[in-house]
Amino acid sequence: MPHGWDWSCLTGKVVLRTGPSYNLDRTNYNTRHTRSPAALVFCQNTEDVQNAIRCVNKNGIPFRVRSGRHSYEELSLMDDGLIIDVSGLTSAIIDPSTATARVGAGLPQQTLWKLLGADNTYAFPLGTMGGVGIAGVLQGGGIGMLTRAFGLAIDRVLSIQMVTATGDVVEANATTHADLFWALRGGGGGNFGIVTAFTLQLAPVSQVVVYALSWSPEQFPQVMNSWQHWAPCLGDPRLTCQLTFSSDHSLHSEGVYLGTPERLRELLQPWIDMCPPAQPVRIEPLSWYMSTVYFNSFDDPCVHPFKTSGAFIYRPLPSQALASIQQAITSAPAGVSCDIWMQSFGGAMAEVAPTATAFYHRQAQFILEFGGSWMDKSPPSTCQSAAQWTRDLQQSLRAYTEGTYVNFADLNLGSRSTGNFDYLRLYYGQNVARLRDVKSAWDPANLFQFEQSIPPKDAPPLETESRP
Repeated sequence: MPHGWDWSCLTGKVVLRTGPSYNLDRTNYNTRHTRSPAALVFCQNTEDVQNAIRCVNKNGIPFRVRSGRHSYEELSLMDDGLIIDVSGLTSAIIDPSTATARVGAGLPQQTLWKLLGADNTYAFPLGTMGGVGIAGVLQGGGIGMLTRAFGLAIDRVLSIQMVTATGDVVEANATTHADLFWALRGGGGGNFGIVTAFTLQLAPVSQVVVYALSWSPEQFPQVMNSWQHWAPCLGDPRLTCQLTFSSDHSLHSEGVYLGTPERLRELLQPWIDMCPPAQPVRIEPLSWYMSTVYFNSFDDPCVHPFKTSGAFIYRPLPSQALASIQQAITSAPAGVSCDIWMQSFGGAMAEVAPTATAFYHRQAQFILEFGGSWMDKSPPSTCQSAAQWTRDLQQSLRAYTEGTYVNFADLNLGSRSTGNFDYLRLYYGQNVARLRDVKSAWDPANLFQFEQSIPPKDAPPLETESRP
């Protein structure tokens, strides 16, 4: 046993390095890095999670917490140590009488979509990649194609169950453990404890209307400039839309509208008039569930290596920034598939104060995500080229951005091991100090830590060190 650690105190499915499923079980969605934990425990219930925490406390075992395996920088993995995996917590109870759902932290988004789609009465505003675990989405904030209509996913979370650093179970809501409830909605996963369940307030949605538009890549500056002045500023918050520009020479936009096809066409027409598309606009009524299937098709479900970053945009990007994006896409490295994706904000999301939850960047007009992916067997130079491409674009846009999304984790922004704590400000804005207070209250010994975790208030960086 490594370091003499005793795994007998673990319950659930325990996988050691010698186990036949070890290589598969340790693999995350992003295969850019390979990690070799000493063991993984796949928890099947809350008691398994409690036992895992008691075990690491008893034996001094370093650990990480994992749900859907989608951490962009594999912050849910580590070499040596233990991985506490909650992907087995997939219970889901939907109560139509109260329009609520009680779901386990390991439930994938697409499973909740299917459950709600069975009677086509309610929806929940999650993201668009079906395989992502709900725990990571919700603790980061949760943006998706219903964000302008219903706000962030965390705005419809009623209560959260969590296993603490001492192995106790608490239920946090607006009146009980309100400080913890505040922090768990936008403070990122794995910082305060291990979340095991959520109670969600569902939204009454059955039918939606989707659209699709495409242009030639040469039209990007015009399309992007008109989109950023149009999409976030629409007076009708029922429309949320995205725009994607890729190195495969595609430029396209899609959106979801909670209204009629006729009204959606009216909303789109000014943009279409400014930027004539390559093909007539496609407008299609769908059930809400089928719209999730539609947008999930734009995400690559395959396990592969990639490097991604992101940014919040509070003001329209100037022509210099648009030129930088176009230059980056048209000069993507050989063997790397690069793209930049944008989603409009505003609407219900912006009606909540930046300090009402731990998610600070509510007043941003839209979000950017950009990066590159490549084949697993590509030479190391391909990985290096993709990482450099992402860093270069990040640097060229830095003057026009304000912070980034904690669920777009990027170690270029800083880490504990480098002593650069800029990531705290970039992810959490003016909510950093309160988050550190909550950390000190619930995890004063800093049991839950990783490269971009939130430190207690008496740990580095000290307040004077973190001031601009």
